[in-house]
Amino acid sequence: MDFNEIISHNLSLPAAQIAADVNKALEKHSSVVVTAPPGAGKSTLLPLTIMAGLNNGAEGPDRAGKVLMLEPRRLAARQIAERMAQMIGEPVGQTVGYRVRFESKVSSQTRIEVLIEGILTRMLVDDATLEGVDVVIFDEFHERSINSDLALALTRQAQEIIRPDIKIVIMSATIDASSICNELKAPLIESEGRMFDVDITNAETDADRWEMPQRAAAATVEAHNRHKGDILVFLPGQGEIERCQQLLGSSLQPTRVLPLYGNLPPEQQRKAIAPSREDERKVVLATPIAETSITIEGVRVVVDSGLCRQMEFDARTGLSHLETVRISMDMATQRSGRAGRVAEGMCYRLWTKASEHLMAEQRKPEIEEADLAPMLLDIAAFGENDIKALPWLTMPPQGNIVKAHNLLLTLGAIDEKGCITTLGKRMAALPCHPRIARMILQAADQLLKGVACDIAAILEEKDPMGETAGTDLALRITALRQARRNKQTGRWQRIAQIAAEYRRMAHVAENNNDVAPTDVGMLVAYAYPERIAMSTNNIGGYRLASGANVTLEQNDSQSAHEWLAIASLNNASTSAGRVFLAAPLNPDDLDDSIIRQRDNVAWDSKQGCVLMQTERRIGKLTVSSKPIHNADNEEVINIICEAAKKDGLSMFAW
Repeated sequence: MDFNEIISHNLSLPAAQIAADVNKALEKHSSVVVTAPPGAGKSTLLPLTIMAGLNNGAEGPDRAGKVLMLEPRRLAARQIAERMAQMIGEPVGQTVGYRVRFESKVSSQTRIEVLIEGILTRMLVDDATLEGVDVVIFDEFHERSINSDLALALTRQAQEIIRPDIKIVIMSATIDASSICNELKAPLIESEGRMFDVDITNAETDADRWEMPQRAAAATVEAHNRHKGDILVFLPGQGEIERCQQLLGSSLQPTRVLPLYGNLPPEQQRKAIAPSREDERKVVLATPIAETSITIEGVRVVVDSGLCRQMEFDARTGLSHLETVRISMDMATQRSGRAGRVAEGMCYRLWTKASEHLMAEQRKPEIEEADLAPMLLDIAAFGENDIKALPWLTMPPQGNIVKAHNLLLTLGAIDEKGCITTLGKRMAALPCHPRIARMILQAADQLLKGVACDIAAILEEKDPMGETAGTDLALRITALRQARRNKQTGRWQRIAQIAAEYRRMAHVAENNNDVAPTDVGMLVAYAYPERIAMSTNNIGGYRLASGANVTLEQNDSQSAHEWLAIASLNNASTSAGRVFLAAPLNPDDLDDSIIRQRDNVAWDSKQGCVLMQTERRIGKLTVSSKPIHNADNEEVINIICEAAKKDGLSMFAW
């Protein structure tokens, strides 16, 4: 792979003008920051020229190590790897390969690997030295996902302690480069790119997200009638894309209407991305992946819904899920810029100009608001028990660190000092939330693992049955399995897809047999040990292992059970906490990691005597107790004396 040859064949790409500067900077500095607008070629050309520049392209024993490049999404990782391989005239999987979840195209010849962010974290956990790697590139870093922040912190830690020779490159289309350069002590190299003017028009009225597919379809028809070239429509997710495609139908023929989202088969993704022929037009209905991660040639018009999917922490379930939210202005700018790549363009924004004051100027780093438990477990698996010791760009909030530490401690993943346990190592090896990992690992056989996968999928998505169906979690599993059995998933389709992903991860087959409600309760208890609940003898009233009180509706079928495992609840810190999803529990199904035995010898002021008993407890709940007949006399005397100091002589019946 010759550096000059690669440059000479790609002089039309603006990134070619900075390639030599990037390589020179890497010779002198441990880190470099590169900014370039979308379409400049930074994601495809620069990794090739960096690789070619290492050791001047030496082969044999002096051959340079690998270049790893991180992408935030699977679709972008696959497309970028395929484009780089095409640029050097090879099939993907030889010099250039990629690795994403459940898919890999690499070989012993591969020297550039395009990865999604979580895979680098796993590589660092397995081998903190990153042996055989010379350069790590963080592409599209402006998205500031928690995975990219963690991967960068771990890579910098390795660089500072054991791999001072490894190089870090931060690349982005739009980013606060000055602060990152200061933190990394890195030079900034900028590519100007090529951008044409884009006219922007706003809608006259705002729309809620439920009517957005209709609004987007109407704007697309208008744009198609008034302008030439391909049209790129930004919608928040797969559901909105499919609805918009249905609404458009065949109205734009012969123009093709093509979807583009992460779960789409690769062949269909390539159709959406491929350039149109001169006599053809296309409309691409895309998720935010098309903002900067990939390039769609020929786009002259952008229709922007102003919405995106974002991970939000759900206090009800203790898990994060995707929520539809308003985009920030920097995202809007990136989207509109997609219309100005090849000529002057047009952008239809489906929100009013007045509503822009409600939009944030910049997106926030995810680490500021996210659930930190998965990240903290990865850090413990990496071998670090002090999260603040890592070189963060943005320090995680202390309150969220404490919550994550306490949760992992409760799950048995770490010890009091924050060091990972044997169980924690097994949990960290699974690519899912620690709660779900604990539940899957606790399942004793394939059938129970399948139940755990169904529970996880139901908790990750909005409840299709709603609150009117009561709180019975086992009822939801039965409905999901019946829908799969009849091959009519309907409203359960998304949950069925997620459950299938969990089954692949856990290596279990689909099972649609009936489930025992207490099996569901047992599995939920291991995911949510602090939410094991015991009836307080008030109708619908329960006390949690954490000490909080919660309630069920009096006519809810679950209120007949003495013990429950609660998967979803609200306001658990108050006396008015309400249960949304739960399953009956037999405490005898739980092992010693949940039920702890202790001797309780204490003065009981109500009975006026020393209470001596052995208790089996779950947090603040007593499962069972039995008297102690051989208590230590000295201990009893000390307890009576301490009680006398507090209550005085009145405690004795003279």
